Amino acid sequence: EIRLTRSEDTEPILAAVTGLLTGNFPGLKAVDWKTRNKSLFSALALERIVMFIVLGFIILVASLLIVSSLVMLVLEKAREIAVLKALGASNAAIVRTFVVIGAVIGLVGSASGMTLGVGTCLFIDLIGVPLPKEYYISSLPVVLDPMEVVVVGLASFVICIRATLYPSREASLLQPVEGLRHG
Repeated sequence: EIRLTRSEDTEPILAAVTGLLTGNFPGLKAVDWKTRNKSLFSALALERIVMFIVLGFIILVASLLIVSSLVMLVLEKAREIAVLKALGASNAAIVRTFVVIGAVIGLVGSASGMTLGVGTCLFIDLIGVPLPKEYYISSLPVVLDPMEVVVVGLASFVICIRATLYPSREASLLQPVEGLRHG
């Protein structure tokens, strides 16, 4: 068994050891830690895909909650919307108002989710999650890719903005007479 201080040196060292074994001990075979722990890395890759799907569903549910809360806000504020339209507010101004409300909700949700997620990853990296002894890695590796964090954050924010379009359009189409009558 050979332990290295840098994991990047695995391939050249493995090639050198394999060359020594082939010439001197033809029955022996050298295996690196990546090959030996292939099942762990396959499980981690599968877990990453599953977590991406779960995250997608969570964002979808959150966007539907934004849609439903803004639809309820439109229904509750029908009288106020009707008064604004009667005073001369344009449809675009009403749409902008509701998009801004949805954007604030999306921004707060995305920022808090990203902060919580990055904080959790940093905490796990700090304390380490020990693995069973059959693996030659002592703790679960945590790789925090800033690009992935930014992409997920932006995607969730864009989904939230898109979720505001239907309720804001419905609010802008509200006729002042109907809003005052039923509001």
